[in-house]
Amino acid sequence: MTKKQVWILRIASLWTFYVWAVLVRNMIIDRTNTLAFRAVHIGLAIVSFVFAAATWRISNSMAKEIKLKRRSRESLPEAAAPDISR
Repeated sequence: MTKKQVWILRIASLWTFYVWAVLVRNMIIDRTNTLAFRAVHIGLAIVSFVFAAATWRISNSMAKEIKLKRRSRESLPEAAAPDISR
């Protein structure tokens, strides 16, 4: 996974949190919908929050791996470093 892909996962997680948080807030304030409708959508929000949190954790894990690989490549002597210019 590349650093760009990690950032895409993070942005998707933040966007999911934001969108569902706004929806839940609006549903709590505006009581024009039925209780069942609000319960179903708040349940969907909870599931989305869990997926977003899992996605965030995966992106953090991948970012750490990228950082470790970069450090290990930088610590290799020039003669032992692989040629990645292709």
